[in-house]
Amino acid sequence: MEVRLIQRHADLSGRRILEIGCGRGRLTRELAHLASSVVAIDPDPARIADARRLKASEGMSNVSFRVATAERLRPSGEPFEVALFSWSL
Repeated sequence: MEVRLIQRHADLSGRRILEIGCGRGRLTRELAHLASSVVAIDPDPARIADARRLKASEGMSNVSFRVATAERLRPSGEPFEVALFSWSL
């Protein structure tokens, strides 16, 4: 349901997405089916470790999980087309 609501305001299909505050990657895994790539960040190393384990078990190849905050993110490659802050405040 969240992804459908987001898509009312932003087209996610084939986009390069930055997800800030991804936690264990629950929403990230849904976004991955639509996006060309997703960089998902969270400051909690334990949550990122869980997200990476889930990613490996689900075989997602277009997602990168990083321990980071938005203030200290070092982007690499092309700019993001969509930035999402879901449940991160």
